[in-house]
Amino acid sequence: MSDVSAASNSLVVDGNGRVRFSGLGSGIDFNSAVNAIMEARRIPVDRLEAQVESGTAKLDALSDLRTLMTNLRTSLDDLYGRQTLGNSGDIFENKSTFASTSRQDGGSASNAANLIGVAVTNAAETGSNEIEIDQIARAQRIGSLTFASTTDDLGTASGGAAGSIAGSFDINGTTITVDATDSLLAVRDRINAANSGADATGVRASVVSVNDNEHVLVLTAEETGTNITLDNETGGVLSELGISNDGGATLLNELQSPRTAQFYANGLLDQDKWHSQRLTADAALSTFGVGGGPFSFEIRDASDTLLGTVNYSGTDSVTDLANAINAVAGVSASVVTSGGATRLEITGDGGQTINLSGDTGSAIEDLGLTNRQLIERSSNTISDLFAGVTLTLFGAEPGTTIRVEVERDLNAVKTAVSGFVTAYNELKIFMNQQQLANADTGEATEEAGPLFRNPTLGSIEQTLSNVLGNGAEGTSSAFTVLAQVGIDFVNNDAIADPLLRDTLDINETELDEALLNNVGEIERLFAFDFSSSDPRVQLLGFTGATTYDANGYTVNIGNYGSANEVSGEANSETATLNDGTDSVGATTSGSFDINGVSIAYDVTTDTLDSLADAINAAGINGVAARVVDGDGGGKQLSITSNQDPLVVDNDTGDLLGALALTTEDYLVGSANVGGAGDGSDDGTATASGRVITVTDQNGAEGLRLLYNGTGDASNIEVNFTIGVGAKLFFELDQMLDSESGSLQAEIDSLTSQNRAAQTRADEMIERLDYQRERLLERFIVMEQSLARMNSVLDQIREITNAGNSDN
Repeated sequence: MSDVSAASNSLVVDGNGRVRFSGLGSGIDFNSAVNAIMEARRIPVDRLEAQVESGTAKLDALSDLRTLMTNLRTSLDDLYGRQTLGNSGDIFENKSTFASTSRQDGGSASNAANLIGVAVTNAAETGSNEIEIDQIARAQRIGSLTFASTTDDLGTASGGAAGSIAGSFDINGTTITVDATDSLLAVRDRINAANSGADATGVRASVVSVNDNEHVLVLTAEETGTNITLDNETGGVLSELGISNDGGATLLNELQSPRTAQFYANGLLDQDKWHSQRLTADAALSTFGVGGGPFSFEIRDASDTLLGTVNYSGTDSVTDLANAINAVAGVSASVVTSGGATRLEITGDGGQTINLSGDTGSAIEDLGLTNRQLIERSSNTISDLFAGVTLTLFGAEPGTTIRVEVERDLNAVKTAVSGFVTAYNELKIFMNQQQLANADTGEATEEAGPLFRNPTLGSIEQTLSNVLGNGAEGTSSAFTVLAQVGIDFVNNDAIADPLLRDTLDINETELDEALLNNVGEIERLFAFDFSSSDPRVQLLGFTGATTYDANGYTVNIGNYGSANEVSGEANSETATLNDGTDSVGATTSGSFDINGVSIAYDVTTDTLDSLADAINAAGINGVAARVVDGDGGGKQLSITSNQDPLVVDNDTGDLLGALALTTEDYLVGSANVGGAGDGSDDGTATASGRVITVTDQNGAEGLRLLYNGTGDASNIEVNFTIGVGAKLFFELDQMLDSESGSLQAEIDSLTSQNRAAQTRADEMIERLDYQRERLLERFIVMEQSLARMNSVLDQIREITNAGNSDN
């Protein structure tokens, strides 16, 4: 029997799931031996797996780096000067506003918030504007007679016979049918149902219940300052409703007349027109404070020549005063009643300037006669008075001046700048953590990140440092680097935490002072700031390749011409061209050229439609023609070009004269930067429509300009400065580019290395598994052979022992 103890045996499970004990026959623990052999052979696999693990950690860190860099770029979105509609993306153009009130007559002015609401966009100009609200707009309201019930049919509810009210009427052109069985609520619902869709009436109906037995139908215009049109009555419905006895022309119960908003702005004067304040009625002048008399005042022209003297007394009415004024040659006066108010209006004939002066009484003062420009709008929401400013009128208070101040929103700028500093510091702290090194050995500490001494990280860090260190280009020497406005690097010698090295710190006092006194310089310090010697040239965009030049750049524009020619209107696009009633009335056939390509026509057979087809069939580069609807309801031939200026000439007949083509749009034919003054194309710029883009043949590569002129132009000087924010934004943008950026290249390289290492490791593991199985099989065969030999040896021993015992 074998003397191998069980303690030295080990359990072995081979690749086929067979269970054996190692060393039963030989006393050798071959499972441990195989493990030792395979561990030695697995060392290259361990190295590859460690490489994959390290690469994965680096990829995770690069992903974090990309997120932090993206955050920093995002923090610059509103700071670097990107071009957006109405400057909406430029934080330096953010505006804030507040309003205050005052009076000159010693009276008490209402709070501004009770009179006006103000909203501004970045397009608003900084400064102050003054408003005086004379009256606010209001909607027209019309009431019916009183009905005893809201649910009975109208005849019964009005005290008449059941079903006695039936017919129809139009509201703003839409027919409302009233059935004999309709109740007051049913009529309300019919009117409101018509106030929907594309042809909505713009009138809503409601029922006002005064008490249980008194109910009134009320029609309200949804737009202020407009009349509700009621007409085309049948069945006497409007009369039965108590709204109108003459089909809608005269209202029986107008609860509120329509009224426009009227106000004064910025002291604007109407030199040929004077008007009074709103008067309660055409009453005696004494009603408004004029007492006694006789009095007089003078009317003079712009050269102070006396046009005439107006005599009046307190017993005269406003109309009497108007008649007295009309007696003066060159002057006209009238009493105007609108929106429930009366005004005296005085104008100079032919638009001549007039002045009222020398009043011996008080009519000018008491009537509030002034030549201030009275501005009217149909709505109380006014967005077309001052650019970028929307006013909402809440109340009228004649004599109260509302001052609306518009300023840059410095808090928004400071918030954006602080956001940039925070994003930069978060990125810098991450970079510092990756680079933590032992001060004595220079080797990575245990706290160092997986990107220790990574060349891409080092390159990114150096690029950011260079941008901040070099500062802005072209700006004032006092505003070149961030430190000059209170944004400086921390003192590394004064900090204990190595992660904070080279981060930024804000001196709030210095930054606030710079914002208050030099916000324009701070804008140039951060942003791309553009200027042009010709206001018709505007900036559309720029790139990181757009290079500052202290001498600026010269833009020349040539071959400027028509992009769109439109004919006069005709009644029909299918009538022949010689039809003088329905078409253009040409008389002579022939041909004309479009950009040098001949278009033949026959006025007796061709139409506007076929002429457009012929132009399109000619295949003229960039040219297209079509028949369009004109503003006057007729048909027009439209010829457009999107590449070259449109030249239509050389007519051998009389069609072009009959078409009466007019230019509706223009485009730039060619342009250059620093080239010939005629704007000829030399490769330095391309033109598309009105947009000029500078090419890589010039330092201003990527500069995109919009030209709003109407002809060729030369020697237009354009200049720009490039701020730190703009430079940093485009550096980040380039490094973060998903196709060509350095960060993506590093990620792609590491990903490829990891993939290759993992593939090699997987292949080696597969081979090692195979080798392990073979080794185990060999040891098992050896173990089996030894077991058989031991068995034979045991038999021999038994035979020998048996023989010895016989002796």
